[in-house]
Amino acid sequence: MDTVRLDLRGMPAEQQLGILREQYVALRGKGTVVRAYVEERPARLYISMLESGYRVSIEREDGATFLLLRPDGSTPRLGLRGAHSVVAHPDGRIYTNTTGDRVAVLDGSTRKVLRHIPAGENPSHLELSHDHRRLYVANTVSNDVTIVDTSTDTAIKTVPTGKRPLLPCAAPDRDVVYLPSGPDETVTVLDGQGKPLATLPVGQAPHDVAASPDSRWVYQPNSGSHTISVVDARKHSVVGEIPVGLGPGHIAFSPDSRWAYVANTLSDDVSVVDTANHEVVATIPAGAAAHLPTLIHDGRFGYVANFASDDLTVWETKTHRVVARIPVGIYPHFFAISPDGRWIVASNTGESSVCLIDAMSHQTVARLEVGGAPAHLAFDPDGECAFVGCESTDEVAVIDLSGQRVIDLVKAGAGAS
Repeated sequence: MDTVRLDLRGMPAEQQLGILREQYVALRGKGTVVRAYVEERPARLYISMLESGYRVSIEREDGATFLLLRPDGSTPRLGLRGAHSVVAHPDGRIYTNTTGDRVAVLDGSTRKVLRHIPAGENPSHLELSHDHRRLYVANTVSNDVTIVDTSTDTAIKTVPTGKRPLLPCAAPDRDVVYLPSGPDETVTVLDGQGKPLATLPVGQAPHDVAASPDSRWVYQPNSGSHTISVVDARKHSVVGEIPVGLGPGHIAFSPDSRWAYVANTLSDDVSVVDTANHEVVATIPAGAAAHLPTLIHDGRFGYVANFASDDLTVWETKTHRVVARIPVGIYPHFFAISPDGRWIVASNTGESSVCLIDAMSHQTVARLEVGGAPAHLAFDPDGECAFVGCESTDEVAVIDLSGQRVIDLVKAGAGAS
């Protein structure tokens, strides 16, 4: 196998990313590996490549750090920026971002597109308010958030945020929403109607902000500074910084808000934080590029998706002991647990498939082909179907869980019925 060697040290992360993307396009199908000399902790570059679905890994040799790109190893998200983020309303409506700077609204029972809602430029991630009366749409090019009234499915306000706002986070029992900005290293805090409450300084490369179930604390993982910024949700102020593993990306809180589980993408582990004193009390080993954690509904087990080793790590929350590794498909970008706790559904962006996992046995029981670049997913109110956004084909895959089959691929950008 041929190897292309590059030295990307000293370049901004965006320039490094651009060069590697060019190499991917030029070398795909040629059986070549790109070995790029990079900084010791290339968090922004590595996580950006993983999030986009490229097959990458980190190697260290004689004190040097290299990023390996395998152009033939996966199918990253390129070109069409279609359905990616999916949320479900309790009344059965399904929302997803789609092309043309819009949000598509689907009827979950008929699987028809009901309407489209105008948003800002390049809407990326969606979040429902705790009372489901508003939908927040983060727009990564226009640097703002669109607020949608879900009673009428109309956009009622557009509010400026920091640059490239990421995943919005609505407080579980308060009328507040948080939006991190990577370039600005801030978190914008708004009330439910869009009134600015605060702009909080956080660490380098902030990723997916999370609020505790009791809405007492907000934790902001900073993948570039390898810390968690602790936000007092009552005072809207940063009150501390927690050193964790390397490259923290996402966080899951325990149902009682006592523990926070932080997935560290560069150190391949999960930090367990005691929220009573904001200290790390344990570290759980995981797979390569551990990135997205979640807990089963009763809190007994925790899971983390390992982007680069194509599996999920399972641990007992009482003992922090790893009890299983569940093989899935290439690059499990997102996974979620069905409302009845029976199924774990994992979307494999790198191969356009979805795995259905028995949550009791921790065994994969079906691997279903769906649209290109499957990403986020949601369940209908009864938990009978999963709806998976497929970004590169701009479709929503509808999966019958009990039947273990794909029953529809809905074109999100198509005209409303």
